Amino acid sequence: MKLQVTGHNIELIEKEHIFAWEKEYRHLQWGCAGSISHITERLPKESRVLDVGCGCGRHLLPLSSSYSTTGIDISFTALTRAKDYLEKQNRKADYATASLTHLPLKGETFDAVICLGVLQHLTEPGRYTAVSEMKRILKSNGLVFFEVFGSQDMRFGGEEVEERTFVRQHGILYHYFTLEEVRTLFTGFEFLELKDNIMERNYMGKKHMRHMISAVMRRASEKDANVVQ
Repeated sequence: MKLQVTGHNIELIEKEHIFAWEKEYRHLQWGCAGSISHITERLPKESRVLDVGCGCGRHLLPLSSSYSTTGIDISFTALTRAKDYLEKQNRKADYATASLTHLPLKGETFDAVICLGVLQHLTEPGRYTAVSEMKRILKSNGLVFFEVFGSQDMRFGGEEVEERTFVRQHGILYHYFTLEEVRTLFTGFEFLELKDNIMERNYMGKKHMRHMISAVMRRASEKDANVVQ
């Protein structure tokens, strides 16, 4: 069943979504640091990096060993856990409680944005606003490291609020992307890499598909903006 979504409904859904994440992070913790090898291969050390939707610090920790890192999340609880996590490892980062759609940061100040598993939790208007914000705070030729759920994923489904966007019982939004949608969403960026990652997994004796889409993109300079796809 698909809900009839209006501007008012979207605003309400997004507010409930924020509260849902705050509740989620009261008990959610990452068990280990995430891999950033695909980032260090492309990004020089000492670069200024923004980790949006950083959560409890899964990627902030390894990023902070090589880069000047800032973590942003809508959940104050998540940021508190991230800060404690890094301090125990004698690592440092800057932090801000904010939404990706309203970044409290100056324009053209970061060399890269890390956006892993975040954009899938926004409505369509929010996704476009978020990309605009990432472009605004990136330096010319700055990079975006990106990953989201794909439309063939086993978790696809629920109470649909927009096309391929579902709200689960705990109030968190899940959107499932296609490759073409990612290309359209990041119009004005140069794609250095765009992958459709489909893997078969066995759960309780049954085969299921896990589908993730990953990308690395470069913010085009104003000079090159008209020739980038």
